[in-house]
Amino acid sequence: MKLRLTSAFSLAISIFTPQGAAAKGSATFEADYATAPSYRYGELSAEDCTKALGERQIKHIVVDEAPGVLAPVRLPEGLRGITFRTTLSREQGATSPWEVFDCRLVLALHDFAAILERHAIDEVLIYSAWRPPHKDWPSDKLARRHPGALAVDIFRLRKKAAETPCPENSPEKVTHHWLDVKEHFSSAVGDVTCGPEADLPFVESEEATELRAIVCEAAAERIFTTMLTPNYDAAHYNHFHLEITPEVRWRIVR
Repeated sequence: MKLRLTSAFSLAISIFTPQGAAAKGSATFEADYATAPSYRYGELSAEDCTKALGERQIKHIVVDEAPGVLAPVRLPEGLRGITFRTTLSREQGATSPWEVFDCRLVLALHDFAAILERHAIDEVLIYSAWRPPHKDWPSDKLARRHPGALAVDIFRLRKKAAETPCPENSPEKVTHHWLDVKEHFSSAVGDVTCGPEADLPFVESEEATELRAIVCEAAAERIFTTMLTPNYDAAHYNHFHLEITPEVRWRIVR
């Protein structure tokens, strides 16, 4: 049995209200689609995207070879001080394909990091960004979704708790706790994620409220083309799938 809606949760899920969606969870078509960051990022060339990284002073490492990816990069220092990484050691992560991002996705994640800052998130664990296409993939053919490094799967977010008082002249100690999508999102396939018709979590908690707020704030800012949560299907029971899709005029939040 689902619990009642708190005012905080109500605010979080009502931030994004799909306009023009034909049914629950369907794609959203907007008259002003071209003004959405997700659309603008998806249309960038490799040159223009790389220029944008420089303008934002995003430290990155260019990846020499990544089949299917327009502008592959690594993020050695994260974004806005927030680390996006797999659970691999830093030495392994530095060469892992899972930590390669298309430049266009990086711009979206940089916007997303501003939202995470407001929620005191300082680290994000991902399953993967790039998943290399099959070995016979043509070197001059671009891919979408994970094979194009245009999507990332997030399963945990580390939140800074209140600072622990320390004696004068001693280093401040900051404690953390994790927001875990599998453990805390608390939903069922088919539930509506954002908007006035959003469904309640099965178990009401601060973690459930905050995870929904993060997703719905990003949806309201139209940062990503596709945002899939555990509400979408059984395959997404433990993560958020965030994606930039070039050359489309729709967005999906499920």
